[in-house]
Amino acid sequence: MLHCPNIVIANENANWGLNRTKVRRVADFLQRQGLPSSIALTSHPGHATELAAAAVAEKADTLIVIGGDGTLNEVINGLLALGPDHLPRIGIVPTGSSNDFSKSLGIPQSWRDACRTILNGRVRDVDVGRAGSHYFCSASCLGYFAEVAAGSLKMRGFGGSLRYIIPALSTIWRIGPGWEMTLTADRRGERCFALTGVYGVLLVGNAPRFGGLTMLPNARPDDGVLDCLVIETGRRWEALQLIPQVYRRALAQHRKVTHFRATSLSVTLDRPTQICYDGQMGSSTIQNIDYSVLPQRLRVFC
Repeated sequence: MLHCPNIVIANENANWGLNRTKVRRVADFLQRQGLPSSIALTSHPGHATELAAAAVAEKADTLIVIGGDGTLNEVINGLLALGPDHLPRIGIVPTGSSNDFSKSLGIPQSWRDACRTILNGRVRDVDVGRAGSHYFCSASCLGYFAEVAAGSLKMRGFGGSLRYIIPALSTIWRIGPGWEMTLTADRRGERCFALTGVYGVLLVGNAPRFGGLTMLPNARPDDGVLDCLVIETGRRWEALQLIPQVYRRALAQHRKVTHFRATSLSVTLDRPTQICYDGQMGSSTIQNIDYSVLPQRLRVFC
């Protein structure tokens, strides 16, 4: 990668491969507007992480991400992996299928308007969530949501809601009502508290949107806390009720939902589960995980 104060990391395969024509348009537009950039194209999963780490080593001033939430998640992990003191400012040109984090920040979804947002030079300091050694921008989840997300990746040939409903039914049948979880949460200046029960979902959010929906409407990405949602599912039929409520966007009204806010959270489960970060699957299942928040760690053009 050539030395340049402005680096573009672009995923041409974002949004099911529909991103290719936009990358050159974005680069040309920024060039014409006086923001010359070095372009780095991702070629394989995890490549954006490597490119972002290289951008930190290059001491880039601005890092522009062209892609979706998955590409942004890889970039953030590349930026923060070594805990550098200096981080480049982040510009987001959202070209994914959901673009949850950019929507949570109010970044325009038109690539031209997103570029203009970067060119106006105004930045917002935003938090980053951490789950174990992995970082996330919007949210991380355990339990059914993560298991279904993993199952959906195997549903080739199925589109729309069937891609998720089929693995959801399979997951509930295979796993049963849920996991026995113990959650210990802490928030600065407040007493630590714990929850223990059989839960089907744990969602830990840094922003309102996740999975294309507004899951945590009160979450703010710059308040220094994580917004958490846990759903008790003691019986299979209670777990099955989650499916229509997700599609009706009524999950928050589930009668056994508990919301809480925390600066750190420790979770122990009776058996392993998949874990998901910003729609990206973890490399292995987990049975114990610690969450924390890095307050105002990133400077994002908004």
